[in-house]
Amino acid sequence: EASVFHPGKPVRVQILGPQYNGFLLEARRDGSSTPLGTWQIPPENTQLLQCFGIARSAITHLDTSPRNNSVTFAWVPPDSACPTAVKFVATVAQSFQIYWLNVQSHPLTKAPGITCCGMKFFSTIGIIAALFLFSFLVIGSNS
Repeated sequence: EASVFHPGKPVRVQILGPQYNGFLLEARRDGSSTPLGTWQIPPENTQLLQCFGIARSAITHLDTSPRNNSVTFAWVPPDSACPTAVKFVATVAQSFQIYWLNVQSHPLTKAPGITCCGMKFFSTIGIIAALFLFSFLVIGSNS
């Protein structure tokens, strides 16, 4: 479990909960509605989106095939102008009639003493955050 991120260092994220068929996932500066950072190569049957003119700033389903806790996404915090705190925010759909809006993780904060100047740092981080029926598991940094 972790509560920090390092600029430019990938963070693995999972949506935890019952089986779901659709989702839209973004990272955002705490208190903002604008996506932040970029998502790496998406898992099978998912795709990257451009939101607010920012390429690869969101990730969503390509089809409505069932998904579970085994789907892992990789988010990369920005190297420059990075925030002090980030939350993962999702809409998760079990069906057209059953869905959850604004599901949020607990905040991840920038690692102490780290400045955003384009340098990459390496560490293992993870966080478990629960909210309503779904939650996020931020597993750790990709090595």
